[in-house]
Amino acid sequence: MDIHIRRGRRTDYAALAALCGWPSDMERPHAALRAFRRTIADLAYDLYVAESDGSPVGVVAVSYVRALALGGQRATLEELVVHPDRRGSGVGRQLLQFALRRASRRGARRFEARPEHESGARFLDHLGFEPSGSRYIHALAHDRDDACRAKA
Repeated sequence: MDIHIRRGRRTDYAALAALCGWPSDMERPHAALRAFRRTIADLAYDLYVAESDGSPVGVVAVSYVRALALGGQRATLEELVVHPDRRGSGVGRQLLQFALRRASRRGARRFEARPEHESGARFLDHLGFEPSGSRYIHALAHDRDDACRAKA
């Protein structure tokens, strides 16, 4: 099955809340929906949805902050969720690789993640992230260029 990755929309809340286990809009109807819509509109935040046959099968969310020590932005993986029926099918890998490319295009110098589980840490290891304390770091193109110059 092919997937299509698209930017999250204001109307996605109910489907993504069910997928990700977020508070449903029935529990806190106005507050949860308002927070989601503000997040979608925030220029320092990316939220992308993987769809298959018009239904969400995964979501990736990344926040961005300026980091003076890096000389640019740091991207942080906030959420990566794949529908249980689609885990192990490559959806998570496609979403994370998409997020890494997007972060690099946005000019981020580093991409960080804090896995909550051992399986998440193994997943990040497999995709080239390096452990750094409680975080995993993936150097983006800018960092690699700087590292090559520093070694020369």
